[in-house]
Amino acid sequence: MRARVLLMLVLAVGCDEGGEAGPVVDAAIDAAPDDVGSTPDRAVDAAVDMAPEVEPDMAPDAAPPVEWPAVAADNAVDPDDPLAEGQARMVYETWGAELKPGWPPAAFLLDLMRAEPDVFGDQFAAWGFVQNPDSDLPFGLARGSKDPERVHHTCAACHIARLDDGRVWLGAPNTRLDFEGFRVAVHARWVAAGNPAYLEPLEAEKMQAMGPGRTNAESADYPRPVPADFPPYYRLETRGHLNYLGTGRDVRTEVHLALYSFGPGNPDDETAVAGPFPDAAVVDALIGFMGQIDGPENPAPPDPAAVARGAEVFAEARCDACHHPAMPEMDGVTPIDTADDGRDRLPGEDPEWPDGSIHTSPLHRVLIDGDEEGGGGVDEGRLQLILFIARHGLRVGATDGYRVPTLEGLWSTPPYLHNGSVPTLDALLDAPADRPAVFEVHGVERDVALTGNS
Repeated sequence: MRARVLLMLVLAVGCDEGGEAGPVVDAAIDAAPDDVGSTPDRAVDAAVDMAPEVEPDMAPDAAPPVEWPAVAADNAVDPDDPLAEGQARMVYETWGAELKPGWPPAAFLLDLMRAEPDVFGDQFAAWGFVQNPDSDLPFGLARGSKDPERVHHTCAACHIARLDDGRVWLGAPNTRLDFEGFRVAVHARWVAAGNPAYLEPLEAEKMQAMGPGRTNAESADYPRPVPADFPPYYRLETRGHLNYLGTGRDVRTEVHLALYSFGPGNPDDETAVAGPFPDAAVVDALIGFMGQIDGPENPAPPDPAAVARGAEVFAEARCDACHHPAMPEMDGVTPIDTADDGRDRLPGEDPEWPDGSIHTSPLHRVLIDGDEEGGGGVDEGRLQLILFIARHGLRVGATDGYRVPTLEGLWSTPPYLHNGSVPTLDALLDAPADRPAVFEVHGVERDVALTGNS
């Protein structure tokens, strides 16, 4: 038990993830499934070959000095800081996504605050949103950058949080936010007011299964919910594998793909409802900021002697076989053992699993690999996505598991794992069979026996 406490202490301190991005560069097409539906593979290969060569700028030049809106967060940069544009775009930019169906007009949301203050008052505080003193909407919701009469969520919806000590922190996962539940509740009011539905019944059903701190992964018509825990955005520039599957190999790639998922340039610049993809200078500003967000310091740091002993336990237990706090670019991807008797293995423990293994919910993999239920595996927009990846010189690669998570600011990010299935750091150090089967996340019960929660 003492070894466990010491290990928890060293993990809770958080780690300084300095270093450069990993050197591995994989072909964009490796990240896509083999089945391309109606498009022959040779056509995809030809499309990639025809795309222009791009030399990624991993250290974008600072934007010209411009006064950007202040952001009321404890780790916010000043409005005249070179990173201020990227910060403002993370918090307020909707990327034209408001032009797509998905939210009611801004006026409707403001009316809900007044009409149902117990449910929607104080900038939707009951749903876990962080109040924004500089706006009539909370952090994470903003009037559209192309149509201010409409509203859409921004990057800050899931990635700004009020910590337990009261600090508001950019990049921290908002584990209190029941984002999907809020969207379903707003949609119900919108339809009850006589407006056309914009959520499909299956989509709404899956959204209601999420609870605080999670969203439903992009699963289209797949019949089961696929929970994705809001990840921390700490020191992304040091990471060699990003997103839960580890397919993105640097922060530049992840930012491009995130914006593409918002809608600009998707499926292409000419037909995208949200408009063409943003100019490189705009994207570079966001990349620069997102790569340099530090995790919060622990407000109650443990005893240094206990931390030192915890570091020894960390090494003795071979935690450093997967986690490399001093060299985060070395953190890789742990394969999933999906067998009924599957188990966790350390790297080198089993010659058949040289990179180790983890036995957990495989549903995120299903969305790429497909399964017997007919979900996932085939993306009708695959060709356009591959062209987008090639056109922008993005670094992607196929994986066979989940990426090793960062340890920076670990004390601030429970519940843990890709689907938020472990409530505490203490429980995370238990064998999977000994972890709590049911627990609460900010007042909402989470049952790990349910699909996607294991």
